[in-house]
Amino acid sequence: MFQPQARLTAGAVLWSGTADINRPVLVDAGGTLTYGTLIERVEALAAELPGVQAGRRLVHVPLMATRELVVGYLAVLKAGHVALITPPEHASITTAYPPDLWLHDDGTFTGSLDEAIDPQYELHPELAVLMSTSGSTGSPKLVRLSRANLVSNADGIAAALSISPDDRAITSLPLHYCFGLSVLHAQLRAGATAVLWHGSVTDPTFADELRRNTVSLLPATPHVVDLLDVQGVLDDLPSLRLLAQAGGALPAVRVKELDARGRVGGWGLAVMYGQTEATARMAVLPPELAGQYPDAVGWPIAGSAFRLDPEGIEQPDSLDGPVGELVFTGPGVMLGYAEHPVDLALGRVQTELRTGDLARIDTDGLVRIVGRRSDHVKIMGIRIDLGQVERALRANGVPCCVTGTDDQLQVTYRSGGHEPAAVRDQAASAAGLGVSVVSTHEVAELPILPNGKPDRRACAALHTTAALPSDDVATETAIGADGSLTAVVALLAPLLRGGVTDPDRSFAELGGDSFNHVMASLRLTRLIGELPPDWHHRPIRDLAVLADQRRQSRPVRRAMTQRVETTVLLRGVAVITICASHVDLFQLTGGAHILLAVAGFLFARYVLTARGTADRVRRTTRAVIGIAVPALVVAAVMVFVSRSIHWSNLALVHWLVRPRDINIFWFVEALLMLSVLTTAVLALPLVRAAYAANPWRTAMVALAVLLVPRYLVLALVEGPVRGLPGTVAWLFVAGIAMALADTGRRRVITAVVAAAATIGFFPVWERNLTIMAGLLLLALLPTVPVPGLLVRPLGVLAAASLHIYLIQFQMFAFFGTPIVQFFASLAAGLAFCAVSTFVLRRLPLPLPLPLPGPRPARGTLIRRLQTALNSVREDRPCVDARS
Repeated sequence: MFQPQARLTAGAVLWSGTADINRPVLVDAGGTLTYGTLIERVEALAAELPGVQAGRRLVHVPLMATRELVVGYLAVLKAGHVALITPPEHASITTAYPPDLWLHDDGTFTGSLDEAIDPQYELHPELAVLMSTSGSTGSPKLVRLSRANLVSNADGIAAALSISPDDRAITSLPLHYCFGLSVLHAQLRAGATAVLWHGSVTDPTFADELRRNTVSLLPATPHVVDLLDVQGVLDDLPSLRLLAQAGGALPAVRVKELDARGRVGGWGLAVMYGQTEATARMAVLPPELAGQYPDAVGWPIAGSAFRLDPEGIEQPDSLDGPVGELVFTGPGVMLGYAEHPVDLALGRVQTELRTGDLARIDTDGLVRIVGRRSDHVKIMGIRIDLGQVERALRANGVPCCVTGTDDQLQVTYRSGGHEPAAVRDQAASAAGLGVSVVSTHEVAELPILPNGKPDRRACAALHTTAALPSDDVATETAIGADGSLTAVVALLAPLLRGGVTDPDRSFAELGGDSFNHVMASLRLTRLIGELPPDWHHRPIRDLAVLADQRRQSRPVRRAMTQRVETTVLLRGVAVITICASHVDLFQLTGGAHILLAVAGFLFARYVLTARGTADRVRRTTRAVIGIAVPALVVAAVMVFVSRSIHWSNLALVHWLVRPRDINIFWFVEALLMLSVLTTAVLALPLVRAAYAANPWRTAMVALAVLLVPRYLVLALVEGPVRGLPGTVAWLFVAGIAMALADTGRRRVITAVVAAAATIGFFPVWERNLTIMAGLLLLALLPTVPVPGLLVRPLGVLAAASLHIYLIQFQMFAFFGTPIVQFFASLAAGLAFCAVSTFVLRRLPLPLPLPLPGPRPARGTLIRRLQTALNSVREDRPCVDARS
């Protein structure tokens, strides 16, 4: 029941005029914002912008799910200006349409704020929003939307989904994407609440955010549905009323399955269909009918209609009714496209939308999508007008025929001195795709039909989707010949036991771990350049996109220096200093303690990011086996052959049996113990909940607790106790905290606490300084420059650091000269690593839990959204995006 209500001005078109001012409208980590407060802030911010009487401005809005940007976006509309909505990567758009004003992440504006400065563009009075269409990503082709478009579509969605003021929807999709933005609009129009989530749905805290904020409406694409299933979210969300799905087709069997589960769980599935050109959604299948019509997209939203255009469509031999191109009419149809700045002055040039999809319409108006017109394909979720790409290539002097599948854009072109790479680049640019999905084929003459038109079927038959190779190939060759995806797969496949079986999964999901992390990192660095911190959690296909971007910006060449991950540098340098110090070649001790912090860092990256306790146990087991097997082999030789160590070393419990003895296996024993205990503690419900709510804070609390034995044991016990698990646990957990520190402030805090704890740890101050330097590097610098000639040998040593550490003591007995002992230890460790890796890859080690159900088709919108959900979130303080 509404309380006192606010009268809203006509300019504020995106919320209801009867919205209860005391109801929450936005909820985020900073708290709750009511409609009344939102109105005040929007009006105050809009008042700071130039008045429309001085000319309407084009305002760049890099819209993300943050309070400041949402308020800024609404202020732009309230002030009567035009919002140019883009993702964070906007250079191609803002270069073509330089804005008058820029909205920044903190909610402030810069640019031509002075009313005396004339705006750059003539903007049509109806124009309110400009957005990229899915078919023009990366190009200056934009969709022009009016205020009437936004309001009518939001009202239609709110009515079709029965959204009430009590509903809470979460921004599980990017707001610069039409589906994600329509969620915000519909909530505002219904007087309901939007929970601002600026992160990935794979973030362990996402499910807790849903429950904490009693989310009742969950927007999702097919891929997001799969990701939520992995975490068991849909079966454990008591507040959920509706799963609203769009952004690609769900298989009918999946619709039936979700409908059945929803009936048990008390929620419904609403299947929807839309396009940016229609503002957002055009049709909705009510949840009560999802199980009855699992192959349908529903009926048009209020005030809209569909019709079929059968012209040029070959009718199938079927009694199911005629097939035609689906044509949409209604108040949500865009004003038209903008391909040049002068187009911003145009009014409505389009009254209906030809969707490019083939459909059937039942007698009662129910729509079923059955395919696409031959001149449109969807590749990586991007709708491509093949004719437009062909015209662009012909305009550049390339006689060609352009075809496509869900996997490939295919360009068949006539010989004439055109370089294949240049043709591929031009086609990729015209389509807004990466070059990795463009196939080119040169012919002496284009195949022609009897009527003189290109034989498109014959041209398409010349192209095949090449299988992904598993053999390692040269990076440059792979890029030039088969595309960046093939190159990435070729580099990573030899490191993974099962190869790269699915490029839509990440290195970690495919079985990558801290053991093969080093070589994967170095190989990708040569291909991509500096890696994002979360590269091991990004889909392989996304890494190929990064390789594309680097190749297009500059040719792959060997640089004088390369930036490598700090973990790689520390592992390589530490093992050198450890061996050299043990044979008195020089003295630079503390390397093993640095390695323990690095181990904690990688444990957080590969184990703690698991989807749940079961997956975390599997990953821990895999890591423990990888450490324990080579350690036990070496210990067995030393116990039974050379008889140089105690039996407790073979049992890896020497720290417990003889805690005051010098223990050459202290590092391995501590690492195994701490890995197992960390996973066990995180299985406790209270700890698991705390970690899910705030991983970094939980790690810092654990670090504070573990600093107690670090100081207490050293104060009370004499002897070599600085290798006991209890006294070095703080190093392992400090590494975990460093990996989880998701803002600059947190990284500095973690670095200061860890560095302070090194003071006085050893009686020798030089050793403490070494450890401190390593911890500061690990905490503050994700990558460091290394001379190019040293990168490969450093990486080889880093990858074998555990094996070199284990076998070095055996080598000392065979040689008397320090320099020989040193190099013999390195050589033996490398050989031991090669043998150990060969054996371990053939053991049935547990892999990370796979995603449930069949993997989605590669050409659907899910791939695009997966890329968007990871890459767009790089600007949030986290990433994973840290996904």
